[in-house]
Amino acid sequence: MTALLTDSVQDVAVIDTALRLAAPLRAPLLLVAVLPHARPSVTAEADARAARAVMGRVLPRVRRAGLDHIPVVHRVTPRGTRLRAAGAVLDVAARHVSSVLVAAARGPAGLDAHVLAEASALRCGPFVHTAAPTTLAPAATPRHRPGARGRPAASGPTS
Repeated sequence: MTALLTDSVQDVAVIDTALRLAAPLRAPLLLVAVLPHARPSVTAEADARAARAVMGRVLPRVRRAGLDHIPVVHRVTPRGTRLRAAGAVLDVAARHVSSVLVAAARGPAGLDAHVLAEASALRCGPFVHTAAPTTLAPAATPRHRPGARGRPAASGPTS
């Protein structure tokens, strides 16, 4: 089971979906942290910090589930098509003999579930499962109308 983490708010939905699929099977998770293309001046230490930040958001959930995990960092190449970018991620999953890849419906160019599924179909690769998108609901603001003595009154239907 592979979870594709792209350093976005959707990573929570991806890891939750991967855990829901892997937990009954007690299957280990391959956590692939995708980092954007970097300039040549980026050091290995900077890569490690970026990967720890991505992994740090999801590892508490994996540990609570009690599943084994394998963290992997994948750096996106600067040139190529979206299918080539997806193919590189599928290669990482294939090296670890993963038969299911969980990805977000929206992601960086070439790394969303739709492109990954297309590349997987062309390569006879792993099954790509789309994680339900996370919705960020705006904070509820109470609606007030002036009541007696200037105090806000509860909102709701008026008679």
